[in-house]
Amino acid sequence: MALTILYFALSPQAMQAGIGINDKILHFIAFTALILPCAIFLARSLIWILPLTLFFGGAIEILQPGFERDASWADFRADALGIFAGVVLGLTLRAILKRNIIS
Repeated sequence: MALTILYFALSPQAMQAGIGINDKILHFIAFTALILPCAIFLARSLIWILPLTLFFGGAIEILQPGFERDASWADFRADALGIFAGVVLGLTLRAILKRNIIS
């Protein structure tokens, strides 16, 4: 998932123009999808995965100008909100799954 995000984040914007979805929504969805499985299956590891994922989002924004893309604080905020949503959703699903397995 991280490689897919990296590929699309650093590819030319013209390639992504036909998608028709707001760029911030794509950032949110991508980073939610990135962290969600970790929150479900590797909850104890979130202590280091979470900051690493935030760093990954920031690094992409720093690298984008070198690939004829614009760096954006709004994109980084969408990444961070996606990470937060993925963690909350993942931990919630984990608790539900755990309760159903034990019951």
